[in-house]
Parts: sequence; C-alpha cells; structure tokens
Amino acid sequence: MIIQCFHNNILIKQIRTPFFIIAKQSCIFLFILATASAPRAQEYATDRLFMKEFNKSKCRNLVEKKINNLKKIRVMTLEQEALLNQNIWSKLRVKLPLSPGEKAQLRKLKEKGVYSNNLSAKNIKIRNSIKFKVLRHKCK
Repeated sequence: MIIQCFHNNILIKQIRTPFFIIAKQSCIFLFILATASAPRAQEYATDRLFMKEFNKSKCRNLVEKKINNLKKIRVMTLEQEALLNQNIWSKLRVKLPLSPGEKAQLRKLKEKGVYSNNLSAKNIKIRNSIKFKVLRHKCK
C-alpha cells in the first residue's frame, strides 16, 4: 500500500510538472503580448493647455509664498532709526540706563556719526513692489 501511494505521488508529479511549465510559459507569453499591443494614450491639445496653465498656477503659488515671506522680513527704516537716535539722546540727557541694542547704536553713532544708509519707508515700499513685480512677471 505504501509503495502504491509513493508510486502514485511520483506519477502525479511527473504529470503535473510539464503542465505547470506549459501554463507558466503561456501566461508569460500572454502578458508580453498584452503589454506590447496596449494602446498608447492619445494626447490632445487641451492636455497641453491644461499642463501649461497648471505649471503657471503652480509657479504663481510659489511666488506668492515667497513674496509673503519677504513681506514678513522687517527692515529698519530711516524714520525708525531717527526715532531710536532721538530716544538714545534723551535717555543720555536724563541719565537713564540704555539697553544693549541702544548701547550698540550709540557706539555706532559715535564712530560713524549720524549718517545712515537706511531707506525711508516710502522708498522701501517702492523697492519691494518692484521686486515683487519682477517675481510675478517670471510666471507669465
């Protein structure tokens, strides 16, 4: 009985092996045939227009984020510096203690004088608007 079961197993394996080889080869062949004859995607003119607009809007979004970050950067204006200098001189007259930033500004004033290369608020706004306009123009 054991010999007969063993013999049957060998026969079944011998029958199955060629079948699985043929089945595997036919599946691979069908897969290659199906992928080779797959239709190519047709490109329409509207697709190109959509992609162009998509790229423009993506560029605009990036530029607007950059502009918002640039707007958050604070630059000392000429008016603010004049007010700070006036505050330092009045504190010195009244003999009030100066903050570390005011001490640094006082040292700078003593070394270089009252000369300032800061722009007025109006000029800073004009300079930034030109810079922002150039950035926005790159996306057109």
